[in-house]
Amino acid sequence: MSAEIKFAVRSEIGNVRTNNEDNFFCNGVIMTALERERPFFFAGVTEAPAIFAVCDGMGGEDCGEVASLTAVETLREYSPKILRNLLDEDEEVSSYAKSVNKKLLDIMRAQRIRTGTTLVLSVVGSYSFRIYNIGDSRGFRIEDGRLLRVTDDHTVAEEKMRAGIITAEQAEKSHERHMLTRFLGDDDDYGVIPDASGKFSFEAHKGGMLCSDGLTDMLSFSEISRIMRVAKDPSEAVNILVDSALKKGGRDNITCIVFQISDGE
Repeated sequence: MSAEIKFAVRSEIGNVRTNNEDNFFCNGVIMTALERERPFFFAGVTEAPAIFAVCDGMGGEDCGEVASLTAVETLREYSPKILRNLLDEDEEVSSYAKSVNKKLLDIMRAQRIRTGTTLVLSVVGSYSFRIYNIGDSRGFRIEDGRLLRVTDDHTVAEEKMRAGIITAEQAEKSHERHMLTRFLGDDDDYGVIPDASGKFSFEAHKGGMLCSDGLTDMLSFSEISRIMRVAKDPSEAVNILVDSALKKGGRDNITCIVFQISDGE
C-alpha cells in the first residue's frame, strides 16, 4: 500500500504588501492570478508519490507574481514526468528548473521587465522524500518529532557565514540576508540548478515543511519548532504558523506548506 500524505498550505499577502508575489504547488493545486490577492488555504490527503513547492517571486508590482506563477504552472507540466522517473529525479528537477528559467528570460526580453523567483520543492517518493531549493525559501524535515532545516539560503549573508566571515546570528540580522546570489530568472546556467538534500526515509521522517521567507523573517527557528511540536495536523500547523507571523508584523508575503507522511500500515 502506498504511503498516505496529509498536507495543508496557506498563503497571505501580509500586513504591509499590497500584492502577493508568492505561489505554491500542492500535488497539482496552485494559486491562480485571481486567487492570489485573497487569503488562501487548502488541505487534502493524497498517496505517494507527490510533489510540493513554494515559490517567492521578486521584481515588484506584477513582475514577481508573473515569475512565481510561471514556476508553478510549469511544474504542473513537469510533475507527471518527474514522478514517472523517480530514479532520475535530480535530472528531471534540473530540467524543470532550466525550463522555468528559459521562460522567465523570454518574458523579461519580451516585456522589458526584470523578475525572478525562489524555489523550494519536495518530491515525495514511495519510501523517501527529498528537498530541493534555490534562493532563500526554506525546507525542513521532521525527524522523531524534531524539526530540522535542510536547505541553505543562496544569499550574500549566508555565503559570508559559510565562508566564516560572519556568524549565523549575524547572517540572520544582516541587510544582505535577502540579497540573492541564485534564483530562477538568472542568466547563469549553473545558478538555476537547485541544490538537493539527501533522501529522507519514511521510517525516520514523518514529513516536512516548506515556506517563503515571509515566515522565517517573522518567526525564529525555535518558535517554528515549538509550533510544529504542538500542532496536531498539517492544517493546524500552517494556520498557527501564519497567524503567528502576521501577529509578529507580517512584513512580507507568507506562504507555508506542511506535509505529514504515514506508511500506510
